[in-house]
This record gives sequence, C-alpha cells and structure tokens, in this order.
Amino acid sequence: MKRAVVFFAVAGMMGLLATPAAAADSGWNLRIFAAGHDTDLDVTVPAENPEFIDVSSDSDLGFGASIEYQFSGLLGLELGIMKANPAIVLTAEDIPGYGDIVLTDSMSTTAISLDLNFHLTPNSEYFDFYLGGGIASMGYGDLHYTEPDGDSLDLDVSDDLGFSAKAGIGISLGKNSNWAAFGALRYIWTDLEVTQENAATFDFNTFSFSVGIAVSF
Repeated sequence: MKRAVVFFAVAGMMGLLATPAAAADSGWNLRIFAAGHDTDLDVTVPAENPEFIDVSSDSDLGFGASIEYQFSGLLGLELGIMKANPAIVLTAEDIPGYGDIVLTDSMSTTAISLDLNFHLTPNSEYFDFYLGGGIASMGYGDLHYTEPDGDSLDLDVSDDLGFSAKAGIGISLGKNSNWAAFGALRYIWTDLEVTQENAATFDFNTFSFSVGIAVSF
C-alpha cells in the first residue's frame, strides 16, 4: 500500500513539474537499445539439509525501448521497458551423497520505468546530456530447479515496485539530424521476495548500461 501511494505521489509530482514547461523544442524521442543487466544478489540463507544455501545472480544482456515526450528543451517525461533473464544460482557444499551442488535457473525480469528527465545541454546541436529519476515496476518470473535426486524445487517470486535513477548522453548523427546514438547508465532499487514454504525478501538492486539508437520526431 505504501509503495502504491509513493507511485501516485511521484507520478503527480511529474505531472505538476511538466505542465508549466514551455512548448519550445517539444517533441517525441524514441529510443531502442541493448542493455547489460547486472544485479547485486549475493546472500547466504539458512536451510535444513544443507544447513546453508548461497544465493547469487549472474549478469545478462537484455534489450529495451522507451518513448519520451520532451515538453521543452530542458524537461521530458519518459516511459520505458527493459527485459533480461539473469541466472539465479543456488550453491551448497558437502551434501551427503552428492558433495557440492550448484542449481541454476534463468529468471525472466521486466522493468517498466517512468522517469522525469532533465536535459542539461538544450543549446547543443550535437550532444544531449540528461539526468532522470522516477519509479520502476519490476516483474519477475518464477524459478524452477531440478535437484540432484530428480526432485523439482519451485520458487514463487513476487513482483515489486522500486525507484530508479539514470544518466544518459545522445550524440547526433549529423548537424540538425533527427537520429542519434546514445548510451545510458541506470540503477534500480528494488526487492526480491521469494516464497516456498516461507517467504524471504532480498535486496535486488539492478545496474544497467544501455547502448542504442534514438530518433526524434
């Protein structure tokens, strides 16, 4: 409930800030990109047999797209989506009859973000440097592992609402061109709630680096 209130509060603030902006230099920016997806999950959780399980995540290369309406040379509102499938790795040591085991499954991850962007170089013909921040809805797929004895370990993963911040730069592909190459860094603060018999919540902050192409119209 608290996260929902924060969601609408931030969206309302974005609207209030964007509405008074001047119409000069307004228009749409469409961005399509590839994105490296790196999460910081690395925890040890108690278990019955084995006594402890290490839980970590691997990086993945995903993709995404966004559409921004730029109200003025300085201010824009951007809606974006990014998808990736990072591997969630379970590791345990000295299991009787099995020794060390490693279980791996890819988790479908979808980030839908709403950001308020501040364009810091409105007078440049070649560069568009911008900073942005807002909210991110994180959708997670469930995890399914096959244990060494053939049994299935299924973990339900809940979606979450978090916050994000980013910095990006666009480089025009020619003077007064509508096309640009761009790169951006983004960080998302969110949680990962996993349930089987009991629920466990972990920090699941995500860092991403994206490279792509943008067109203005």
